Amino acid sequence: MTATRTARQVVDDAYEALFARDDLDGFLADFDDASELVEATSLPYGGTFRGKAAIKAAIQNVFGYWRDFAYTIDAIADGEEYVIAYGRFSATATTTGTRIDIPLAEVWRIRSGKVALCSPLYSDTKLALDALDIRKPE
Repeated sequence: MTATRTARQVVDDAYEALFARDDLDGFLADFDDASELVEATSLPYGGTFRGKAAIKAAIQNVFGYWRDFAYTIDAIADGEEYVIAYGRFSATATTTGTRIDIPLAEVWRIRSGKVALCSPLYSDTKLALDALDIRKPE
């Protein structure tokens, strides 16, 4: 019998894979075809992405806009199904070389050991857009 990981363990494992090992596939290990990633629609890579393949492509698209990115987590609140991480997102825009450092919360919903939702909530998407020196068409 395999022990079920808590929602917090699923999220911790995802962050460990991405930020400690630079392992995107490891980050996505607990995503499946029902998983959703919701990025702010004001960003050029924004939208709702469903399924592991679409989420992987969306994240790779984000990597095209930013380099040297980090998410420094200051606090995590977790419950049975939800985990909220709060910290700072820092990255350098590939288009301008401008560095940003902004507060960011990520909301995760975990069901039966799988990621149902991952939604980054940016404190200031205008700052990110200014750093990228682009505007999303209206």
